[in-house]
Amino acid sequence: MNGFAKNVLLFHLVGLVVALGWIHGGTRPDWLFPVIPWLAVPVLEWLLVYPQVKKNESLLDARRRVWRALARDPLTYIAVLLMVLLVIPLFNVAEAPRLIAETGEWVKSEPPVKWLPFCTAPDFHGVLLLWFIPAMIMVLAAKHGLLKRAKRILLEAVCWSGAALAVLGFAQLWSGTDSIFWMTPMESYFFSSFGYPNLAGAYFTLTFALSFGVWFQQMTEVSELFSENLQAMLDPPSKLKVNRMLVPVVLCLAAAIATLSRAAILLCVILVVVFVVYGLLFTWKRMPVGLRVVVLSSIGGILFCVTALFFALKLEDLKQEISTINLESITDRVTGREYYHTRVAKAIWGDYPVFGVGGWGYPSYTLAYVTPEERLQQVGGANVHNDSLQFLLEQGVAGYGLMVMFALLLFGGMAWQVLAFCRVKRAQARSRGRRSPSWFYLTPPVTVAAWVGTTATVCHSFGDLPFRSPAVLVVWLLAFVCVTGWVPAVKKS
Repeated sequence: MNGFAKNVLLFHLVGLVVALGWIHGGTRPDWLFPVIPWLAVPVLEWLLVYPQVKKNESLLDARRRVWRALARDPLTYIAVLLMVLLVIPLFNVAEAPRLIAETGEWVKSEPPVKWLPFCTAPDFHGVLLLWFIPAMIMVLAAKHGLLKRAKRILLEAVCWSGAALAVLGFAQLWSGTDSIFWMTPMESYFFSSFGYPNLAGAYFTLTFALSFGVWFQQMTEVSELFSENLQAMLDPPSKLKVNRMLVPVVLCLAAAIATLSRAAILLCVILVVVFVVYGLLFTWKRMPVGLRVVVLSSIGGILFCVTALFFALKLEDLKQEISTINLESITDRVTGREYYHTRVAKAIWGDYPVFGVGGWGYPSYTLAYVTPEERLQQVGGANVHNDSLQFLLEQGVAGYGLMVMFALLLFGGMAWQVLAFCRVKRAQARSRGRRSPSWFYLTPPVTVAAWVGTTATVCHSFGDLPFRSPAVLVVWLLAFVCVTGWVPAVKKS
């Protein structure tokens, strides 16, 4: 089998990730529809026909291995059920609520089949198919069709795609354009391929966390601080190759701040503090005294330079956004006190608890639930600005429950592999009469970074809508799968 056939699945996965990020962050259905289905279907085909082959394994054996794994994986059945729940409303359509002028009452029409999922606008609901079906196919393909090395490459490709998008964003800022790609005019502030700053902020915050995890993992492997990669220890790569991931680390961090998203700025500050503390704790005891002084001096110097640049440069827009970050504004955003969205979302879900009102059904039902005293939000009022509430009211307990189960199983699978690896290594140490190594030092750093980064995205989603961008959704889901490429496979002795 030639090199292309061995890696055709990886090539298509990288292409799909890049496409979702570069096509307006996945928020332009009219641009997605001619591209994404034709990328997603081949990914499924290559998964079933041309999965990556292990050593001493034929292509036929690899196919059988993948088919058996898919048949045993609960994610497969959850994906199929969720796909069915998303497709049914396209054929079970109800009219949007309408106001009776004479009585001032709102009439809510029933769908043809009352006990099945429905929607009010099939064209808008169909957008969800462009988000979730490709995302679930990609997760299953990466989990079962790629080998560990390919998972590493895929995650690095995600990080470098984020870095390239960051360069695009800075190029657009430097040029002073008011159009995305110098083609699509925008009335408000935008960054890179994302028309909404908070979506851009969530994307670059996540890619920053993943890039840091990959860099720190590779650095600790080569320096034997994480001593499970024998290849890196026996044949260490050059310093340039080891530290290449610092490029997307810096670019994605700078881009997250340049989006002027208050949530991204706050989360990036928290992430930087967490990563610095984690990195020092992970390496401190095993560093010579001289290196400790160098590290602390470097951190202090970087923080001083960043602070000096912030005050020296006239970053008025950034300073204005930072000045509005306070406990009250965060609380108002998360609890929904700023607007009526939280109350209305809960009321809609209370009337349609099982299957919801269909994708993008919230704006169709909002007016029927808003009181005369409440001021309608003119810009951004089509969203609840809380992903959990919006998916819950639009997909009901059934659809939202499947989404949460899919994510929890992904996270659980990653956590179980890390747990199993740590338990085996500790048991091996005890059996040889050695002191059991700490869980802290056995856990691959890239998995820690993934946990922290994905948690930051979830926190962001409580006050905004990052998961309504397929670019963010796909990277978030793939993170749980790809980081397992760094979890060593250890057999019990």
